Amino acid sequence: MRVLRAVVALGLLAAALAACSGNDSGTSLPTPSKAFCQAAYDYDTNLPKLIGKIDQQTALVRKLADHAPKDIAADARVYLDAMERRANGDKSVVDNPKIEKAVENVNRRAADGCQLYKQNQDGTGGI
Repeated sequence: MRVLRAVVALGLLAAALAACSGNDSGTSLPTPSKAFCQAAYDYDTNLPKLIGKIDQQTALVRKLADHAPKDIAADARVYLDAMERRANGDKSVVDNPKIEKAVENVNRRAADGCQLYKQNQDGTGGI
């Protein structure tokens, strides 16, 4: 359970850091597909409710990986592979710097590319 919380916390932390950083690294990249942005929105809104439900978390990450833009497709696959391995009991994926970096890259691309945390002029969210 502690390990699972760490994986979820890492994803949420990475998304929060990406949202708060003044970094415009995602702005020069093409806008991700609507399918990826919807998967990112679903991930962002549902992940906090899925503590302890690794299979449902993995399903959210699978949607991200299935629709990931080319520039982060490899990172999304690393993230998905880690979630699937953890669901099967592999604890070596926890606190792995390569996996943490991949999760951070996917979350940053979703936050920046899909504007998950930006407000529109009318006060509604990015999606």
